[in-house]
Amino acid sequence: MSSDLSELTEAIKPILKAANNLKNVGNILRESEKLKSDLNRNAFVLELRADKLDKTLSKLKGLQELMATAGEWREKLFKEARQAQEKFKNTIAAALAECLRPHGIDITGHFPELKCGILTLLFSFEKGGSVKIYYGPKISLLKKVPVEAGKIAEAVISLLKELNDPPLDDEQFIKDLYVSYARSLAKGEGTKNEGEQPSAVPIVAVMQEIAFLNQKRSFRIDPKKENFTSYGRVRFSYDLARLKTRRFEDKELRLVISSMEQTKKEETSLWVPKIPQGDGTHYAFVVFGLK
Repeated sequence: MSSDLSELTEAIKPILKAANNLKNVGNILRESEKLKSDLNRNAFVLELRADKLDKTLSKLKGLQELMATAGEWREKLFKEARQAQEKFKNTIAAALAECLRPHGIDITGHFPELKCGILTLLFSFEKGGSVKIYYGPKISLLKKVPVEAGKIAEAVISLLKELNDPPLDDEQFIKDLYVSYARSLAKGEGTKNEGEQPSAVPIVAVMQEIAFLNQKRSFRIDPKKENFTSYGRVRFSYDLARLKTRRFEDKELRLVISSMEQTKKEETSLWVPKIPQGDGTHYAFVVFGLK
């Protein structure tokens, strides 16, 4: 490695010297351009510049050979960079797996995209490198961290903990879900497919209602920013995924899969994962019907 580095150092010297001579050529031509604007007055000076240009150009006779040398080094450096990148990827993947294993979290996939259950890790090695951590298959960006095994693992563990705490109260959530569904129906949000009863309510409308149900008394009394309790798409999606029961009183919950067109818009669909593997489905409507 040291001899290889020494060879590169020696190769750089004539290239830098040639670069300096090229710069001088440019400066002479720029100066000659100004002199040429008043040729009668500057004729003798211009001849001196032309002579200087000739001498400087003579120093560049080996330029083609230097360009070839630089090209050879470019190929060699590119190959070494790729090999080093692969080694680094294997190293950080192993280090990350080591950090997550005690927490029961497995890694699957291939660079630049790895999966930790319902989380997707998208690696970028440009400008110092970064890792974007997404909920699901790049559904929602949750966090961005440096390409360091410890910090990536810390973020993954923290995000999964946030998603799973507190444990879901199935009875309360199915009740809130039905109340939100009923409120949406009362507001005229329901749609009836031909021959289908009861009405199907857009899943996003139900999410909006359940977000309001999750507000504390302080927000209902004074609905200002400081009193608002966040309840967003990721939380609603994950709570639906965690829900084990599908019945409320004599009604049964059913989620209607979204069409391709509905899937394209966040306003008309919601992705819900299967736990723990992380694959999931986009849904468009919520239905509570008689069993």
